[in-house]
Amino acid sequence: MAKQQEKIRVLIAEDDYLVAEMIKGLVQEAGYVVVGEASNGEEAIDKTCSLRPDVVLMDIRMPDLDGIEATHRIQEECPTPVIILTAYETPELVERATEAGVAAYLIKPPDLRELDRSIGIAIARFQDLMEVRRLNQELAKQNEELAAFAHTVAHDLQNPLALIIGFAEAVRRYHPTMSKKEFEESLEIIERTGRKMSRTIEELLLLAQVREEDVELEVLDMGTIVAEVVHHRLAHMVRKYQAEILLPDQWPEALGYGPWIEEVWHNYISNALHYGGRPPRVELGATVQPDGRVRFWVRDNGEGIAPEEQEHLFVPFRRLQKGQERRKGHGLGLSITRRIVEKLGGEVGVESEVGQGSLFYFTLPQPKSRGPSCSAR
Repeated sequence: MAKQQEKIRVLIAEDDYLVAEMIKGLVQEAGYVVVGEASNGEEAIDKTCSLRPDVVLMDIRMPDLDGIEATHRIQEECPTPVIILTAYETPELVERATEAGVAAYLIKPPDLRELDRSIGIAIARFQDLMEVRRLNQELAKQNEELAAFAHTVAHDLQNPLALIIGFAEAVRRYHPTMSKKEFEESLEIIERTGRKMSRTIEELLLLAQVREEDVELEVLDMGTIVAEVVHHRLAHMVRKYQAEILLPDQWPEALGYGPWIEEVWHNYISNALHYGGRPPRVELGATVQPDGRVRFWVRDNGEGIAPEEQEHLFVPFRRLQKGQERRKGHGLGLSITRRIVEKLGGEVGVESEVGQGSLFYFTLPQPKSRGPSCSAR
């Protein structure tokens, strides 16, 4: 019966001292660790949230707050498997306890075998419940994104498509009387709008790829990745805005997937060039953090972003309200960046004050060794 090697930590919530001591003895005899004791419902909630036990043995009748109500509060504040201790079991009790999130029952006085069995059942049921809750949350998130995706397709593709159709019809109908300048301007608008639609479609496909594909993590050659973005893909923007780009002499090693990280840098740097000062001054850097991650960042000299706008920056398919005429992107770049980085085991964020520019960052894990690569799923 000994379970000492499992290190399962138990909190006992029982207002009767003698009963609590008896249960404590059984728990220890079964090989579990007693991390704390509570004598009422409120104390049981506080100690569950502070001690974070693996399971709680909760008496159903206690002062201040009964065991079922305390269980309900625990599941809301710090979800933990709870076993109800009761002298009897009725259908009404089972219904109330189930609604509150009770994982198992133990009839008093418990014996060693029943205690051991109940703890195993409670932990297993709780893990299943948490997985179902996670899947439901993920499903709700995907449904929300699907609705937003439909809006993006309808708005950011339909509008430019209508523009292309309108100009194409005008050219077909009036080209005999159009001047050469009018004719070329119309074709230029059609071409430019078509390229914008193409970029939108490419980003939508990348977003779907990041969601669905599993990739192998590898040590990145960050200098080469950044050079490809700055000196090739964004060279036209750098020249157009006469931007100053500041790069570090060396980059710390980090794990990731090169093609995706190139897109992250492309999004951050292109935003810094587009929304930075005139001329833009864009500084790139990296800092090794104590938690074993590397923090990569891009700092610009733009107007900065208000706090209420920052919280929506990385939300899929959403644009900032302020300066919307100037910000003509379709709200995909930063949400793609967030998905990429989170899938690779990192985080994204922004630090900004109005009038002080902005710093956008992402983190990646450092390689622990030169052994086999690991995967992002």
